[in-house]
Amino acid sequence: MSQLILNLDRLRHNIRFLSRHCREHHLGITGIIKDPCADQKMISQMMDFGFENIGISKVPEGPRAKPVFPKRPIYIALPSVHELPAIVQCCSTSFNSEMTVIEQLNQTAIAMKCTHSILLMVDTGDLREGVMPDQVVNTVRRIHQIKPRNIKFAGIGTNLGCCAGTVPDEQNLNIMAQLTDQIESKLGIEVNTVSVGGSVLLKWMQRKQLPGRINNIRLGESVFLGTIPTINQVHPNLDTRVVTFRGDILEIREKLVTPPQLCGRDALGVRPQFTRRGIRKRAILNFGICDTYPSGLTSLIPGMEIISVNSNYTLADITDCRHPFNVGDFVDFKMNYQAFLQSFISPFTRISYQEEPDKTTVL
Repeated sequence: MSQLILNLDRLRHNIRFLSRHCREHHLGITGIIKDPCADQKMISQMMDFGFENIGISKVPEGPRAKPVFPKRPIYIALPSVHELPAIVQCCSTSFNSEMTVIEQLNQTAIAMKCTHSILLMVDTGDLREGVMPDQVVNTVRRIHQIKPRNIKFAGIGTNLGCCAGTVPDEQNLNIMAQLTDQIESKLGIEVNTVSVGGSVLLKWMQRKQLPGRINNIRLGESVFLGTIPTINQVHPNLDTRVVTFRGDILEIREKLVTPPQLCGRDALGVRPQFTRRGIRKRAILNFGICDTYPSGLTSLIPGMEIISVNSNYTLADITDCRHPFNVGDFVDFKMNYQAFLQSFISPFTRISYQEEPDKTTVL
């Protein structure tokens, strides 16, 4: 089984820096994880070292739905009407944009005899979820007209960078501050939370202050990868070596690489490219797209090149590697966000934690 190696010391470094940095900007942090049943150790690191809460985008259910959260998490995806009871039961707050769903969410909360908070999502230019800015005040008014009401309007939120690649600027950030002022002045309704996602906001914070009304940031990629998404930069104060993907070698063979006479597509529907021909040494590794996103991996061994991927195997050309490989050798890789995400949620990849330097012999 392949492994996702998570170095807890490096993780704590990133959490501590982000907590301190965001406090200087008067921001609370919601740490984002993609697996709602993640190991308690990962969640406790975030909560123990400065994050306010955890945000999840999937509802835990079945035998994996164990109580790992120190307090009820925030549901950061738009709720499906078919999952409202589970969301209300599991989460303290959810992100919403559709009035019909908000009304059903209220009925669910009434039926379950509890309260549930909502953040109204606003589209400030990324063209993903959210009410348009000119509809926000009226939507908040409609929410408060719901009677009886077991939902609580907690604030507004927006997302940048995930869909249209929108980066923060004066205009889209000020929209959130202006809407907060309008809600409070026109409706007399307090806006407790103004949340912006995600790690793309860190680039702006390196050189500028945020509008004073923004008081929450949602961070995921920067915590684990040390990178700023959308602009594809490494943050200078974050460790990029928190997570490592590890596989092992199943087979090593020298083979004559030449296009077959009749060449179709591979197992994933891609037409193979034969850029390196002749006698080549190839290694088969014990992971494929069931385990991670192999195209998002970069070998830590100079000269190793991933050349083919299917469901269970990854083939690498090792002809130009100086190290003498053997079957059973472990090989480590750096990951981009897609590879990390797929590894994190795959049931076939084991998460292993490091407190001390790893003594496993790895190439």
